[in-house]
Amino acid sequence: MYTTTFIVTARYTITMPDARELFDKARELAEEDHYQEALALLDPGIRIDANNAIAWYNKGFILFKMGRYQDALFAFAQATDIDPEFDQVWSNKGVALLRLRKYPEAIRAFDKALKLNPRDQEEWCQRDLALKAIISSAESSRPSLKDQKKLF
Repeated sequence: MYTTTFIVTARYTITMPDARELFDKARELAEEDHYQEALALLDPGIRIDANNAIAWYNKGFILFKMGRYQDALFAFAQATDIDPEFDQVWSNKGVALLRLRKYPEAIRAFDKALKLNPRDQEEWCQRDLALKAIISSAESSRPSLKDQKKLF
């Protein structure tokens, strides 16, 4: 068990778990679908070790699973700022952007993931979905000929 001890005064000692212990327990809870409890451990862990890209990725993943896509996007952005070479973060950031219907941004995220890992077929499929969504939304916003009025 990893712990960090802080001496408050000569009489009182407060022992707090270190970030690694919090991250490990949060991962275990998330694997059991206890997302809220996992987040409750991740946040203090991130306050202790804010430069941990994996912790931010895990937070984003949990938020995504909870349907909180905008919050997940923020966590994934933190992870990519810390480790721009973390291809899984770019891929999951792209999926979150897809859910938010931000298709051009999703394609850019998938492109970054594919630059780091060009053989990942799932990322290619996700990128194609984003591209098809752009095409579909452009086609659905185009007025049909039946709706147009004759000029003369």
